[in-house]
Amino acid sequence: MFTGIVEASGTLAAREARGPGARLSIAMAPGALGEPLVLGESIAVHGACLTVQAITDLGFSCDASAETLSRTTLGTRPLGARVHLERALALGDRLGGHIVTGHSRSRMRRSGRTSLPRARSPSTA
Repeated sequence: MFTGIVEASGTLAAREARGPGARLSIAMAPGALGEPLVLGESIAVHGACLTVQAITDLGFSCDASAETLSRTTLGTRPLGARVHLERALALGDRLGGHIVTGHSRSRMRRSGRTSLPRARSPSTA
């Protein structure tokens, strides 16, 4: 589970095809996420929940499925682009934002905007 609050940023250093998916290599400054990453740890990379598969001095790598690549920007984001990083919550962590659960099922483009009347609270109705 994630709060949706970006903890650090990294760079999409490589995207290596692996079957229908890809291995993503993320470069980041040492200590950018505080405690060192652990193999198998869940981490949100630009909003997509991924699993740390390898750790290097320059960052980490994770595998993204074809579904993840097609439904997020991770499949088309240019190499060298910045990505947001967030560690998964641990039991007892402070919830400083909002809880984000689930997985993306689709992507959409907003075609317009319509103003709606403001809701009134029961005390002012």
